Amino acid sequence: MKWKTKWIIAFLLTVSVVALSKMEERQLVNIPITQYVTTGKDFVVMKKWVSSWIADDESITVSAEAAFDPFAKYESFQPYQDGAIISYTQPLSITSQGNGLVVFTGYTRQSGKTVTIQYDNGDEVTYGFVGSFSTLPYTTVRRGDEIAMMDEDAVYIRVKRNGIPLEPTVLATYMTGDLE
Repeated sequence: MKWKTKWIIAFLLTVSVVALSKMEERQLVNIPITQYVTTGKDFVVMKKWVSSWIADDESITVSAEAAFDPFAKYESFQPYQDGAIISYTQPLSITSQGNGLVVFTGYTRQSGKTVTIQYDNGDEVTYGFVGSFSTLPYTTVRRGDEIAMMDEDAVYIRVKRNGIPLEPTVLATYMTGDLE
């Protein structure tokens, strides 16, 4: 499909969801549309459905560096705010652990400049204290895509599985891919 057709379909889908949620709000329909679109997992399901519907059959093979492994060469590890702060000797590029959707880029009081990814497997990973963003909100990412760049020598990481933050002690296992 041409990109114009894809944008028209995406626009119509968005208008439909908003219209149905307004109709649900006024109790004109009994479809719980707001329940379907208010959680990260539902965004992933909708993204997969729309992608499968309008996906091109073209595929491009590219090579990429290995995904960001914050536990490969760290200096110190400190539990902090349902996650951990990991320090390094030099700033690093933060890359995607898998395919997913960037659901937040912005500033928070707890972790400064922050980016959150909702991965296709349902896990939500937040990287804080980043220096610069390499992606925009609601952008899809693939394994190995650069998400952000560290300016400082430390990064905050929090992983939520099924909406529950993982203990900092299992983050190393998760980031190496052994906790699936």
